[in-house]
Amino acid sequence: MIRYSLPLLYSLMVVMSVSACKNRDPVSTAVSIFADKSMLHSTIPPDDTSAMVDQRITFAHQGTGVAHIAKRDNKSFVIHNGKSGTMHEGIGALAISPDGGRVAYTAIDNGKWRFVVDGVAGEPFSVLEAPQFSPDGRHVAFQAMKDDVWYLVVDGKVSAGANKRYREFSFSGDSAHIVYIDKVDDTRKWRLVVSDTSFKNVRVLDTGVTSIINNADRSAIAAIVSNSADKESVIHLVFAKSDTVERGAVYDKVLNIALSSNGKDLAYFGERRKIMYGVLNGKEELLPEGAMPGVTVINQSGKSLGALISAGNSKYLYEMFGSSGRKGKAYDEVEWLTYSSDGTASALAVRKGKSWCVVVNGKEGPEFDRVVSPKFSPDGKKIVYRARSNGERYVIVANL
Repeated sequence: MIRYSLPLLYSLMVVMSVSACKNRDPVSTAVSIFADKSMLHSTIPPDDTSAMVDQRITFAHQGTGVAHIAKRDNKSFVIHNGKSGTMHEGIGALAISPDGGRVAYTAIDNGKWRFVVDGVAGEPFSVLEAPQFSPDGRHVAFQAMKDDVWYLVVDGKVSAGANKRYREFSFSGDSAHIVYIDKVDDTRKWRLVVSDTSFKNVRVLDTGVTSIINNADRSAIAAIVSNSADKESVIHLVFAKSDTVERGAVYDKVLNIALSSNGKDLAYFGERRKIMYGVLNGKEELLPEGAMPGVTVINQSGKSLGALISAGNSKYLYEMFGSSGRKGKAYDEVEWLTYSSDGTASALAVRKGKSWCVVVNGKEGPEFDRVVSPKFSPDGKKIVYRARSNGERYVIVANL
């Protein structure tokens, strides 16, 4: 911990990096520039200059707020955007809303854990876990346990409860729903549940849930579920069409579910009688014999599917459901598959012996000791990635 006690150090400054670069292209700007000016995000009030400042600093996602935990006289308190909060015996998890205007945390006093939102403490619980704000910042949720029963609490409203800790929970992108996986007793399987934030409209989508994914903006979810015969299928819900839950065909095993960025396209691999199929929006396509799919990426613009395939000692890109392209060149390793926004270009990182390079539409770039995370510029004309050579690290920007 760092003690700030001198008048000269009244201000706790959280400074973003400064760049004087001009005429930046969109790619380098996206990867290297967060802010162009130093910013004073928070100050320690004059009466708190003897406080010990905790290293846990939490930033708002939109970059407009900051909160951190401080201590004085064996008490803990939160400083949010320069304003000190209530003293507590201890503070656990801390969260700040996306716009930086609200703060929530867990605090213990007299042996009781309570959830504190915007300075107001809630009811006591035996166990409290980290708070989570909705994308619009209007709602806050947390998981809690009392008398051996687990609950979800959203804005003070409490769920019906479960006998085990919730596997996971999250808000939908529109902040109108909360999605969670629960188990209400030992004789039942894990359930996938969607509810409004008041828990008045609770809907069980299915039971036997083994995994769940969201798309980037949380406008849709997909989950693998198993039936009583241990066969698996995939269910798909787009929140804008919340009355409709799509269910895929039944397979012996389902692997590698993926959602497009808009949540409307769904892909995965299904195995039936030891034969592997790629599935895109309900359509099946047979994989080559002996192919084991790895990372799966939907080329949303081209409505095709790219999969990194392992077969024996080699690995390659296999493109499915498209009008062009199929099996790419085999390498020792393949990683980081991505597509340009217009769907006309693919990129991935590959290893040949000890050297790595980025491959764009089948064309190999320069070799390095390691390359990772290729990404296309928004206009699709450039590619950017990180590279390492002889102990030096680089950001590479190249045209296609």
